[in-house]
Amino acid sequence: MSIYHQINCFFLFSFLGYLLECSVLSFENRRIVYNRGFGHGPFCIIYGFGATGAMILLKPLMNDPILLYFASMAMATFMELVTANMMIRLFGSFWWDYSRKPFNYKGIICLESSIAWGFLGIFYFRYLRGFVNQTAGMIPEGLDRLVAMSLVIFYAVDFIYTMRLQFKGECEEDTSLVGRLKVY
Repeated sequence: MSIYHQINCFFLFSFLGYLLECSVLSFENRRIVYNRGFGHGPFCIIYGFGATGAMILLKPLMNDPILLYFASMAMATFMELVTANMMIRLFGSFWWDYSRKPFNYKGIICLESSIAWGFLGIFYFRYLRGFVNQTAGMIPEGLDRLVAMSLVIFYAVDFIYTMRLQFKGECEEDTSLVGRLKVY
């Protein structure tokens, strides 16, 4: 598997995570919610990192659904906790809020989401990993490099632009949770 294939898989997982986030929040808010990523593009890269981490750390457990469930639950919950703490240090806020959900910790993590992360881990190893690999494999050889590099450049530019706006305080939208949840 080439590095370009891996990069394309990373961004496919990030895009699917973006769709998942938007769908869940649209359902919960009973209104369309979009832009759940850090930047302006349709990516939640925490899902790309989660998929990569799952492949590295959880692959030995993929044939034991019980252990895989609990390990997925723990890994994803830990990632949420670390990501929220990094965002708080960088921006003074994080872009989700579980404070209304039972059994939450500072609105950053909650039992409901942790339970869902366990099921997502099983779904990842049973179906999603193969689907994403196959989809990325459909990119013609030679074009996969162009696609991968274009995605990296797009995300890097978007990330730098967004960081610049965040640190300058020139964002048109509020950087709090309310500002990040574009609800229509």
